[in-house]
Amino acid sequence: MPGSRSGTPALGAVLNQCNPKNHGRGRASRLTAIARRPKMSAGMEQVTKRKPEGESQAEVAIALTIIIPSYNTRELLSDCLGSIYQNPPCEPYEIIVVDDASKDGTSEMIGACFPEVRLLRNDTNRHYAYSNNWAFSIAQGRYLLLLNSDTIVLPHALDGMLAFLQMHPEAGVVGCRLLNGDGTIQWSVKSLPNAGSALFGARSIVTRMFPNNRYSRMHLLHLGRDLTTPFLVESGYVSSAAFMVPREVAHEVGNLDPRLAYHVDADYCKRIADAGYKCFYLPTATIIHLNHKGGTLANLRTRFRSLLMFEVHSYIYYRKHIQRSMWNPMRIFVPLGLFCHFLILIVAQACTEFAATLRSFLRPKASGH
Repeated sequence: MPGSRSGTPALGAVLNQCNPKNHGRGRASRLTAIARRPKMSAGMEQVTKRKPEGESQAEVAIALTIIIPSYNTRELLSDCLGSIYQNPPCEPYEIIVVDDASKDGTSEMIGACFPEVRLLRNDTNRHYAYSNNWAFSIAQGRYLLLLNSDTIVLPHALDGMLAFLQMHPEAGVVGCRLLNGDGTIQWSVKSLPNAGSALFGARSIVTRMFPNNRYSRMHLLHLGRDLTTPFLVESGYVSSAAFMVPREVAHEVGNLDPRLAYHVDADYCKRIADAGYKCFYLPTATIIHLNHKGGTLANLRTRFRSLLMFEVHSYIYYRKHIQRSMWNPMRIFVPLGLFCHFLILIVAQACTEFAATLRSFLRPKASGH
């Protein structure tokens, strides 16, 4: 059900019941200055049923559909929705949340706290692409915003992206500037996956140690750019944690590839470019992305499994967009390279997990002195 600038219905004690950890302490309280929960009005109507003055039978056209897939991210999702209603677009919009068989009460929270949200529920965990594709099929907006549930929408971000697409019909997708939780810029506009990005991309140890080296600049496309003006992303892509596409472009290009979780945004931007449209990065529109705080990486097993899936999806992307001949010798070298990359990531992740465990073990002792 569409929203309006008046916000969502009053929450009061319901919010405290739905999200006890989100009030007065923890992550949400640290983000209060950025996206405080709005005071909600009690009499919200569906935008499609609201009639402009003097037009008794007219329906208000929805400009934007915001699509949020969610898996076990109840509290993060609640903060995300609160930030949208605090900083909504000026034009009529709707929100579709796809609950991917969560077990944390996500759907119940939506029903109690955000009843105007259009809620879709998967019976089993179908993953990111399937959930977005389902929402694609029922979206009413002229523009579609794919938004992760672990995001906080900041003022004017949605209006800025909408206005950009309306002024640039050649644009097939626009991404915004993503910030980490500490306010630093997230690496969210990159070159398309290739051998160089494996060595100098966002996951590279070299890039983490020396982020401004000239080779990483070739793959992390915001480095060295003027971040006060939009720029064309050639042979690259923007993160689907928050990107917007015209619905007619989405219909022409088709659904997200359900085989992919990693590189699904790179694949989609590549297909948009192949269809003759352009990809842009709009740094003046800003959204916070609490990267990897969601339910898909919530435990140790899934974090290590994700490393394997990254390499598998990298190979799927390679076969789909890069490999041109079955007789190319790269058919042998690419899997070997991905396997070596996987081993490096396993070692790096093991060190990260060990360090985190050690810090949590030593913290109580340190506080006792």
